[in-house]
Amino acid sequence: MNTFVNLSEIQFQVTDQLCLIHHEHMTLFGGHLICKSCAKEKVVNAQDQHLAEMQKSLLQQRISNAGLKKRYVDCGFKNFAVINRAQEHAVHRCQCFAEQLISGEISNLLLFGSSGTGKTHLSASIIRNILHRSLRSVRYFTSAEIAQKMMDSWSDHSSSEDEIIRQLTSFDLLVIDEYGLHDRHEKRLEMVHKVLYSRYDQMKSTLLISNFSLTQFEKDLGTRLWSRLHENGLMIVPCYWDDFRISE
Repeated sequence: MNTFVNLSEIQFQVTDQLCLIHHEHMTLFGGHLICKSCAKEKVVNAQDQHLAEMQKSLLQQRISNAGLKKRYVDCGFKNFAVINRAQEHAVHRCQCFAEQLISGEISNLLLFGSSGTGKTHLSASIIRNILHRSLRSVRYFTSAEIAQKMMDSWSDHSSSEDEIIRQLTSFDLLVIDEYGLHDRHEKRLEMVHKVLYSRYDQMKSTLLISNFSLTQFEKDLGTRLWSRLHENGLMIVPCYWDDFRISE
């Protein structure tokens, strides 16, 4: 059975009936009254909706590829609770950092302070903002994950330590969470610092998150690495307020 329709056999007839929206004559087409402008708008709207769905799907995939944990995939600046000036300042600085990276500037950021203050939430907000508004690449890891990833390469002949470092250096922004928490072994700390040195050499931006104080940060990173983080511009954002997880 032939299911193709021969459009040349369908009668087109301009009628005297006007479209209530566009006030133009409607056409009788295949037994249906249509307004050409309405039909065009439906096609455009359908295309726009399809494009929006594709963009949303792509953004979700990019967020997933960025390595954010499930708890933080929906975190943004808008749903970060701001109840004091310190939190307002932190959000503003993080927004400025995201803007710099989106515009192509190179900068580094330290988020440090007490547990449960939303530092990872803020970093997720930065990641989502950058991915939503630019094509820049972003990746989230904990410090321990980076160290383990590199140490695993010693026994995995499919990759080498240098290859892991190159991979971690390739991202426009690398977020390193929980710095100083599970990387106290000298060798593990060395692995993380190798990545930081490589990113400095390739002029890439890095975001470090820690419960360290600023003094501890400087001591742990060492004079040379601390100096290098400042060279491309270093934003320092303290996060000292009540623990969101246990505050009433």
